[in-house]
Amino acid sequence: MRNHTFIVAWEGTDGSGKTTLMRRVAQILVGRGFRVGTHKTPGAMRSGKFAVSYGNSPKISPLSRMLLFLANTVDETSAMMRKIERRKLHFLFIDRYYLCSTVYGLALIKRRRGLEDLPSITEALDLLERLGKADYLSPDVYVIVDVGEEERLKRLRGKRGREKLLETDTVFQNMVREIYGEFSASRPEKVVKILNETGKLEELAASTAERLVELRDKTVSAGAEPRKH
Repeated sequence: MRNHTFIVAWEGTDGSGKTTLMRRVAQILVGRGFRVGTHKTPGAMRSGKFAVSYGNSPKISPLSRMLLFLANTVDETSAMMRKIERRKLHFLFIDRYYLCSTVYGLALIKRRRGLEDLPSITEALDLLERLGKADYLSPDVYVIVDVGEEERLKRLRGKRGREKLLETDTVFQNMVREIYGEFSASRPEKVVKILNETGKLEELAASTAERLVELRDKTVSAGAEPRKH
């Protein structure tokens, strides 16, 4: 059971410091003797490049954008599985996965079209996970990272990219926060929430690494095997 791969999806608002924290936690775990793999979506596959180049066009439909990014998460799953099998990973850290594509998709539809009868994040994910049962890895836990809005915007200053308008759109990011909050409330046993305050990287990384080891040990002791939905 030592080789059970504990799958962690890292999620959060733009500029929250999620990726920096994830990498530091991975370093700590590697230092403790664990094999840790990381994977980021959108990735380098054709679907990822197309999602970034075309999906981020301000003229594209929010639904089309969401579906493009979801398509890439399906494609990238095969690469994640190969990493798990090749390296016999103890942990796989996914830097944004299908939850992110769904959260951001719902938020963007609401932001641009103001629709009030959208499905909840729970309804949308339940359908997506049923449809993608053979296509997606099932995260053991979601680490959802956020930071105060003033600090988030400060971190984004000078950052370049085609999504800058979305990244600096406080109304949009608050919608993202709200939807992540709904998800956290619906699956509290699978969520670790982190407020990534300035100057707390080492402290947060150490405590998060410890928490993930505890959660993995609990999963391994329960006799779980690497799985899909």
